[in-house]
Amino acid sequence: MGQNASRYNQEELAEFQDLTYFTKREVLHVHKRFCALSPDKARKERNPVLTKQEILSLPELAANPFNERILDVFSQTGDGRMNFEEFLDMMSQFSSKAPLNTKIDIAFRIYDFNDDGEICEKDLEKVVLFLIQPSVTGGNLNTEDRQKVVNNVGKQDDLPITAKERHLIVSRVIKEMDMDDDGTISYLDFKHGMSKLNGFEESFKITL
Repeated sequence: MGQNASRYNQEELAEFQDLTYFTKREVLHVHKRFCALSPDKARKERNPVLTKQEILSLPELAANPFNERILDVFSQTGDGRMNFEEFLDMMSQFSSKAPLNTKIDIAFRIYDFNDDGEICEKDLEKVVLFLIQPSVTGGNLNTEDRQKVVNNVGKQDDLPITAKERHLIVSRVIKEMDMDDDGTISYLDFKHGMSKLNGFEESFKITL
């Protein structure tokens, strides 16, 4: 890892190891990938803060329709900017070593767009819209177009599925997962549903 490896002593690496699902060697590898996203900042600053766009250049994130939402969830500032500790936390929770409960927690936080502690109909419709982005645009939406999707939930009928069809999908999901029939999906509802879904963990994994 060259010059960047010396930024953290053994005590700091041990602390990172204790706080994540990574070994010290893996922490150093994650740090190498972090520095590669903005080499100039990495050379000039001990603990640089990368912009959302710099982090989105990570190939595994670039291909994810929820990429910006993921960064917002893991960024302490809430705007997608990250220092290495935040980036390491994200990579750790998306790693293959993270347990199922951790990945369920990540998914719930990502899908809870209004951050109110439950997944409602509008949250789920945004999930559907984000998932069909590639078929609509040929790739992921940019920030401006993504915000249009968020602001116009329930209004778009120029998509591969109509608003009525999206509402039907959302209604079926809520019916299947809402165990207490309150019209929303709580964390416990979500955990119960996802724990039975085959392949769920593979959807929330970033390989080092």
